[in-house]
Amino acid sequence: MCVYVGITLEKGSMYNSVVEELEKIPEIVESQYTLGAYSILVKLYAHNAQHLMELLNGRIQEIPGVMATETLTSLDQRIKRTVPIEI
Repeated sequence: MCVYVGITLEKGSMYNSVVEELEKIPEIVESQYTLGAYSILVKLYAHNAQHLMELLNGRIQEIPGVMATETLTSLDQRIKRTVPIEI
């Protein structure tokens, strides 16, 4: 299952240390430092709901500096493309 997790940090200055810990979780395939509702948005893949719960409760939420998470589960993906960027 494809899941997006919005992560709220205790302080923005904790970003680098939190990302270092997130990089150790192989199921996380992408992360973005964002403005808005979340400090970090990650994309991850879990085998099932039990695996997702283990990742959230046992890994992500245990990282020092992570104050809260919100999970969005993808039901379908219709568009996936890359955009060429010219410099």
